[in-house]
Amino acid sequence: MNPFVVKLTGRILKITSNLEYPVQILEIILKYNVTVNMIDDKVGLKAITDSVKVNKELRKNESLEIETKLEDISEVSIIYRDTIMVRRFDISL
Repeated sequence: MNPFVVKLTGRILKITSNLEYPVQILEIILKYNVTVNMIDDKVGLKAITDSVKVNKELRKNESLEIETKLEDISEVSIIYRDTIMVRRFDISL
């Protein structure tokens, strides 16, 4: 079971906790894949990242919504603190 459920609706990213205990969400890292024009007139793909500081506690089934800059998110990383240590959960969309 994943610790979080992540859903993207338009530019709203909704993160819901599946964990039985409360966690402190510290940061959300968003990875976007964008197309770019290369020097040789070819089209390429470039990955860019955006970091959002959150610092919010989530309990089981509680959600957090953030507005993203773009809709084309390829990966979301959630940095959170549980009762033991700081952890990172990566999910591809």
